[in-house]
Amino acid sequence: MDGTPEHKAWVGMRKRCYSPENPSYQHYGGRGITVCEQWQKFKNFFADMGRRPGAGYSLERVDVNGNYEPSNCKWATIAEQNRNRRDNWIIEYDGRRQTLSLWAAEMGIGRATIAWRLKNGWDVERALKTGRYGWSKRWHG
Repeated sequence: MDGTPEHKAWVGMRKRCYSPENPSYQHYGGRGITVCEQWQKFKNFFADMGRRPGAGYSLERVDVNGNYEPSNCKWATIAEQNRNRRDNWIIEYDGRRQTLSLWAAEMGIGRATIAWRLKNGWDVERALKTGRYGWSKRWHG
């Protein structure tokens, strides 16, 4: 299966974890991320992961600080992967935790606006509930 998207994903995974000359090594192997013993052989990786669902999918670790292993990996879209980055700003509000970008989309306010508000001392409720033009959704529905 050399050259298939699945094999390329497997090779890339191993290079990120075990090849210090790989440009991404510092974010993977350099942080202690490893590939489980079972996945040292491509046939086992493929048996667990199967074919990727489509051209827009790539290998993702569910827990970005966890290892490459069956219980922590899935095929994901770029949008899913962008929501699962270590540098995302996770905001908890009203009993829910999600990224700043998801809150911005849900509230209809720009991501940069919410970030500016939080960086400038606004509490989370005010930052999310104040509309883009300064009126509050709390008072104006």
